[in-house]
Amino acid sequence: MSSVPDSVRVCPNCGAPAEAYDYCPGCGAHLATLPELPTRTEWEAQRAVATAPLALVEARASTPPLSGPASIRPLLHPTERSRLIIAAVGVALGLLVAVLALIGAGNANFLVQVVGSLALATVLIWFTQQIRRARLLGRSVKVGPDTMPELQALLDEVRATLQYDRRVDVYVVDKESKPISMSSYLGTRIIVIEGGLVAELLAPERRPQLVFLIGRSIGALKAKHARLDLFVALLQAINAVRYMTPLLLPWYRATTYSGDQIGMVCCGDLAAALEATRRLLVGKELASDLGAGAVLPQAHLVQRRLLPRFAQLFSAEPHNTNRYANLLCFGRYHDPEAWERVRKSMDAERTCSFEELWARSPYRKRLAGFAA
Repeated sequence: MSSVPDSVRVCPNCGAPAEAYDYCPGCGAHLATLPELPTRTEWEAQRAVATAPLALVEARASTPPLSGPASIRPLLHPTERSRLIIAAVGVALGLLVAVLALIGAGNANFLVQVVGSLALATVLIWFTQQIRRARLLGRSVKVGPDTMPELQALLDEVRATLQYDRRVDVYVVDKESKPISMSSYLGTRIIVIEGGLVAELLAPERRPQLVFLIGRSIGALKAKHARLDLFVALLQAINAVRYMTPLLLPWYRATTYSGDQIGMVCCGDLAAALEATRRLLVGKELASDLGAGAVLPQAHLVQRRLLPRFAQLFSAEPHNTNRYANLLCFGRYHDPEAWERVRKSMDAERTCSFEELWARSPYRKRLAGFAA
C-alpha cells in the first residue's frame, strides 16, 4: 500500500486503490454507493485520527472529521457508558432473580418450561420482525436508487459519514405513530419514515434537518442502542421488567441524548438540528418561527424544579426541553463557531439561562478537564 500515489482515490475502510471497481478488492466494501472516495492522503489523515487515543480524539471533537469518525464513542453522551453498565446489571439481575426464585421453590420442571418459553419468545420476536417487514413491503415503498433516488443518496451520505455498512431496510409510509422510527432485533434492522416528512424536508433549504433525523436512526444502529431490547422483551415475557425500570430508563434517556448529538454531527449544522428538535416542542408549523433561545428559560426551570425532574424518572426519553438544552451544550463543545452564531441571535436573558444550563452540563466539565 505504500506505493499508492497520494492523489489516487482509495477505499475509505482499508485504503486499497478504488480504480473503477464497484466493490473494494481489499475488503469488499460497496464503493459504488459512496458519494465520494477519499484520496490516499485524506485516508491516512483520517486513519491517524481514528487510531489515536480516545482523549486525543475527544480533544479534537470541535473539528469535523474528513469523512466520518471510525469510532462513534466520542459522539456519545458522557453518561451513556456508566448507565449502560447499570442497565446491563439490572437485566442480568432480573433474569437471575427469576431463575433463583424458581430453583428455591423446588420447581425444576417449571424452570425448564420457563427457559423453553424464553427461547420461544426469542423466536417469536424474530418472526414478528419478519412479519412486520413483509407487511411494510406490501403497504409502503422500500427506499432504493430506483424508487427514491434523492432519499437513497441522503441515506448513503449518512452511512458513509458514520461508516456504517450493515444492511438496513428503509421504508416510506403514509402515516406512522412516529414520523421516523428505528427497530433492530436479531440482525433485522428497519427504519420507517413518514412520506410527509420526507417531502417537506427534502427541499434544499431543509435537507440538513432530514440528515439530522436520519443520522439519529443510523447513529443508534452504529452505537448499538438497541442492544438490550431483546433482553427487555424477554423480561416482559416473564412480567419482570417493571422491577428493573429504575435501572433501565436512565440508559434509554442517555441514548436519546447521544442520538441527537450524532444527528447533529451528521448534518454539520447546529441551527438545523435545533430547528428539527423544536419540531418536537411546538410542531412543524411553528418550529421555524421560534427563536433558538426562546425555550432556554423554560429548560432552565425544568432542570431546577423537583417535580419535572421526578416526572422524567418514569420516562424512557428525556423532556424535550432537556434534549434541546443538551444539544445546545454539545454544539458549544463540538462546534464553537456554530454555537457563537447561535448565541448572537439570543438576548441577554436567554444567554444567561444558557450559561446556567451550561454550568450543569457534563461538557463544561469535560472542557475544564482538557484545560487542566
